[in-house]
Amino acid sequence: MISKAQIKYLSGAASYVRGQDVYRTGKVLDMDVQDVGASDEIIASVQGSGRNVYEVDISVNKEENEIESSYCDCPAYGEYSGICKHCVAVLLEYNDYVAEQRRAIVRENLAQINGVKKGMRMRTTPELAQLLQKQAVAKSLPLIQESTYGKVRLEPFFTFDGRNFYVEFKIGAGKLYVLKDVFAFEQAMAEQENYKYGKNLQFVHTEESFDEESKLLVKFIRKWVQNHKALYRPGSLYGYYGSSMEKVRHINLKGNELAEFLLLLEGRVLEGEAVGEYCREWQITTNHLPRQMKIRGSEQGIELSVHKFLCAGITELYRIYFYGDQIFVEDASELRPVTDFMDSMTAVRGESAFIANNDVPAFCKDLLPVLQKFYECEIENFDPADYGMLEPEFKIYLDAPQENMITCRPEVYYGEKQISLYTTEEIAMRDMAKEAVLRKVIHEYSNAFDPESQSSAIVDDDELMYDLLMYGIPAMQAIGDVYISDALKRMEIRSAPKITVGISLSGNLLELTLTAGEMSKDELIQILSRYNRKKKFYRLKDGSFINAEDSGLDTVAELKAGLQLTDKQMKQDTIEVQKYRALYLDGQLKESPFVAAVKDKAFRSLVRNMKTVEDNDFEVPESLDKVLREYQKRGFLWIKTLKYNGFGGILADDMGLGKTLQVIAFLLSEFKEREVNVAENEAVPGADMVEDATGQYEKKQRNALIVAPASLVYNWSSEIQRFAPELTAKMVTGTAAERRKILAEAAPADILLTSYDLLKRDISEYEKYKFRCEIIDEAQYIKNANTQAAKAVKEVQADFRLALTGTPVENRLSELWSIFDYLMPGFLYSYKKFREEVEIPAVQNSDEDAMKRLQKMIRPFVLRRLKKEVLTDLPDKLEENMFVQLTGEQQKLYDAHVKRMMLMLDKQSEEEFKTSKITILAELTKLRQICCDPSLVFVDYKADSAKVDMCLNMIRNAVESGHKILLFSQFTTMLDHLAKRLEEEKISYYMLTGSTSKEKRAQMVENFNEDETQVFCISLKAGGTGLNLTAADIVIHFDPWWNLAVQNQATDRAHRIGQKNVVNVYKLIVKDTIEENILKLQEKKRELADQILEGEGLNGSSLTREELMELLSGN
Repeated sequence: MISKAQIKYLSGAASYVRGQDVYRTGKVLDMDVQDVGASDEIIASVQGSGRNVYEVDISVNKEENEIESSYCDCPAYGEYSGICKHCVAVLLEYNDYVAEQRRAIVRENLAQINGVKKGMRMRTTPELAQLLQKQAVAKSLPLIQESTYGKVRLEPFFTFDGRNFYVEFKIGAGKLYVLKDVFAFEQAMAEQENYKYGKNLQFVHTEESFDEESKLLVKFIRKWVQNHKALYRPGSLYGYYGSSMEKVRHINLKGNELAEFLLLLEGRVLEGEAVGEYCREWQITTNHLPRQMKIRGSEQGIELSVHKFLCAGITELYRIYFYGDQIFVEDASELRPVTDFMDSMTAVRGESAFIANNDVPAFCKDLLPVLQKFYECEIENFDPADYGMLEPEFKIYLDAPQENMITCRPEVYYGEKQISLYTTEEIAMRDMAKEAVLRKVIHEYSNAFDPESQSSAIVDDDELMYDLLMYGIPAMQAIGDVYISDALKRMEIRSAPKITVGISLSGNLLELTLTAGEMSKDELIQILSRYNRKKKFYRLKDGSFINAEDSGLDTVAELKAGLQLTDKQMKQDTIEVQKYRALYLDGQLKESPFVAAVKDKAFRSLVRNMKTVEDNDFEVPESLDKVLREYQKRGFLWIKTLKYNGFGGILADDMGLGKTLQVIAFLLSEFKEREVNVAENEAVPGADMVEDATGQYEKKQRNALIVAPASLVYNWSSEIQRFAPELTAKMVTGTAAERRKILAEAAPADILLTSYDLLKRDISEYEKYKFRCEIIDEAQYIKNANTQAAKAVKEVQADFRLALTGTPVENRLSELWSIFDYLMPGFLYSYKKFREEVEIPAVQNSDEDAMKRLQKMIRPFVLRRLKKEVLTDLPDKLEENMFVQLTGEQQKLYDAHVKRMMLMLDKQSEEEFKTSKITILAELTKLRQICCDPSLVFVDYKADSAKVDMCLNMIRNAVESGHKILLFSQFTTMLDHLAKRLEEEKISYYMLTGSTSKEKRAQMVENFNEDETQVFCISLKAGGTGLNLTAADIVIHFDPWWNLAVQNQATDRAHRIGQKNVVNVYKLIVKDTIEENILKLQEKKRELADQILEGEGLNGSSLTREELMELLSGN
């Protein structure tokens, strides 16, 4: 606590007294005291004069009871050698605070001894205290000052000396007193002071004390004081009101402030004196002045005479004048048409101006009609009709002196007189508005100007030349006479050629013919080589233009690009392309009304067959007719249609929609059809041998090959046995010798099942056989075309190929290319061509044309249905991200690892980055493990994990409510940690990881769906596919993974056919970490697959350097 003597010594007697006054009147608005050991740091806000609030900072040494430092941002602080009054007030307030703290300690001690309740005196917030005080005063005024309440009036009086407008006021309820200082008046109003002006006038200054008319003036005075107080504060004096401000009796009003004051008094009488005027009582009006003008003609021109008014002020909003006994406050916006004229006349000495004969026509045409609307015009010896202006005549000469140039030379005639369009001579006699219209048109269709010949030109700009010929010349003809030279006439615009495409189907090829009317194929190829969809024209070698708008050129260009036709092919009479281009070709031609298409019967039949899948004559096997849902029957028909027409395809249905069952129905149908064929036809010797690609009988015929991930091979065998026991499915497993034997001894109708890994090893054996169909499940396994798995499935020879996957695009379009390279090699060109013309333009350059072309090409060969579209009876899936915040040691470990990675990336060159991705991904994995539980990385870590605690809490609540839970994690060690915690909580669980045998895996799935086990802990990669766990209705993803599709597959173990409850899916995310940033990255990358497949997210762990930095920083 600082003694008052110390404070007085530091401030001086005068400042101490003033500081006491500030303290007692409650102007220390708020104060914060921070205990920093031996010192208290005080930060406070203090109400100054008017609306000023000053900040005070003081440091007090509690042990020595001394002030270590002080500061106030008031102007006075820097002028005094000691502390200011605001510091004094804060120190007095601080002493109260210290005293209260000591009393609180005593009360607490007493409470502990005698049971005395603790308490603390609280003060009303200063702002509310002031409000309550004002309301109390306002209520009491009618009683305590009945003689003046609501009766005090203000009477203004002005003086205007030609430049300055001063106003002073008198105040009173009967007798009026001069208001000597508007600053003192405002201070009295602010503090509700009971101020005395004289013997007969003393009252509490509130707005309620004034009559209604004066209240507006009170507000005006107070506003003026706030706006101008800085101008009237002396530079050397600071302190209380009355000594810190100059006394101001006359206030100087200017501009909009003057207009605001006068408008307050509209309709009232204002007393005052204006230089040169005899009136002392003025009416305020917003009407316009009665302006008059006399126009008198003479031999050399006309003389204008106007009366000038005494002006008090001109602003953008108002014009203020004295006239008669009125002050006119005119709205400046209403006078805008004549503002320039009035300002010009104001600058003229006297009240007259002269206009010479050569300028009179312009005056009569442009200015006089406007003046007559605002002035009462008296015209003498002058008839405006005698000064009419001649209409201009335009002549425009266009020429083409050379191939890359067009010139434009305009001429303007007024009667017989010729004037250049580009000079300013004799403006008064010219119609500049009409000339400006022609100048604008010429300017729009030119890019050069020759001042010597006064001509505009187009130089080296084919597009501008085309626009001139197409649009510019008609625009000029609407203004004047246009003369076109013979050279320019040869530069014609020709109509686009009428294009006809003929199509016929011949075996596995389509034969195309292309004609372009009278245009030669060389000219057509020349145009197509420079084709740009946005281009309106093409220029031929002879200089003429082809109008490309509303033509079939865009369709032909798209076909050339989409069919990958070379110029050499385009010149041929007949162009051959693969049959799988039929639907793309048909779709393109139907979109263009400007291309005539002639299609033969076979082609039309093929297209109709592919487009009307439901109408095709394929029957669902009788045993499965009641098993398949309607959308599955359509999928079956689609597969049959593809095979019938010799195409391959991707069945890309959502997880849980039964892709396996649709394929089994197809295989059973094929088996039944062959049985019928065998019964109707005798067997042919050697029928088990078929031709290979070279036409030799060297391949052994086999029925069907299904390639799937190893974990699903058993599932395929089980499902075939379940839904189609007539079929024989054999798993090509065991030792290499056993697998060779199974292949060699397979019956003609057997369905062979193998894994991607075994196919890679046995591919040399498969070269001996040719299959009727090859089906690959989880086709994303071949998304990288360079892997051995992808190469192996493509080496197997088969008449029909089908791919099954819920995620045909996970990260790049190259994945889609690889699957189609398996289905129909060449369909999406070579990968080099696909990357250059589709992938890079569509993804990196956001080329809509490239994206649309890809969509049109693949659409007939991809069948994708979502659950929400076809399974209206499937319960909802509710997804929610659950966020948790790192704390303590876990946060420190995470931050340290982020810094380490950022430093590592920052120091690496681009080449080093590319070669160290494995290291980087390993470090990223550690970062994600720290988010899960630091003990996964640091063996000696003993503290808690925020995410584990949240997860266990969620599981406890779910189990107590009777739910069954699927708990997924990418890290098996994390699942071990969680399993240990579940044991401690006495919660039953199963554990499935990559090391779980297939037999035990199947048994656990069956048991979980039937018994009372509460939690199924599953490794994300081991259990993401091939499981049916509809007994669970809660799914928890403990750690987010790069690949959103894999997470969705895992979720669909519960949300699939057979589920009767709403499935709640929770992703546990650590906020402000890599986990939250992964979510953002997934959303960003989802857009690519959405564009291609309309709904499937893009998810991958292949990251660029920028994306890695983004994941670490979150920016």
